[in-house]
Amino acid sequence: MGLIGNFFGFLGYYNQVRRDEGKAYYWYKKAEKHDMTAANFQMSYGVLLLRMGHFEKAKQLFERLMVFFPRDEKVKDNAKINISMAYWKLGDLDTALERMTEMHNKLKSSKTYGTLGYLLIDKGDLEEALKFNMEALDYDDTDPVVLDNLGQIYYRMGDMDKAFEYFEKAYREKEDQADTLYYLGDIYMQRGQKEKAREFLQKALDCNISALSTIKREDIEEKMRELTS
Repeated sequence: MGLIGNFFGFLGYYNQVRRDEGKAYYWYKKAEKHDMTAANFQMSYGVLLLRMGHFEKAKQLFERLMVFFPRDEKVKDNAKINISMAYWKLGDLDTALERMTEMHNKLKSSKTYGTLGYLLIDKGDLEEALKFNMEALDYDDTDPVVLDNLGQIYYRMGDMDKAFEYFEKAYREKEDQADTLYYLGDIYMQRGQKEKAREFLQKALDCNISALSTIKREDIEEKMRELTS
């Protein structure tokens, strides 16, 4: 059973890498029914479940991985990070912060800095979030998630010039980050530069927006409607 399940899991992973999430989900579902045992395919399936909004199922999958691969530190660490994301999306921000802080203290990386940095923004203590994300910037000053985090902090503080500066830097590092494009479009709109605003908002709409994105497609569409009203 495991052999067939892992073959289907490979097909799921192959399509996921090719960004065909519909086909990837189809094959992962088949793999699930035939006992997919490979940790890397299960991990990738869990990430896909997060992106598709199946947060409880993803959390359960990552918890199983920690049980079945207790000696594989890489699997456990990745599972813990993804479980934190699941808790955040399930509305339990405190648990997400606790789990993510534990992982960050154990294993500092661009991913833990970026993820924990946004969770602190979502918590609402902007001064604490700013301090942490500035530390993250010292760790990696080209990471697009950290740069976007700083843009969002200054945006929420009302400092649009500073926000624009960091969003521009984030855009130069990663051109298809939907939240960065949305905020750039919004600031251009505030500045009266409607054509530039439309350009960036359209780019945001063209992105592959998932359930893990901090901006929803409906937010972008609403901002586009504001441009023509």
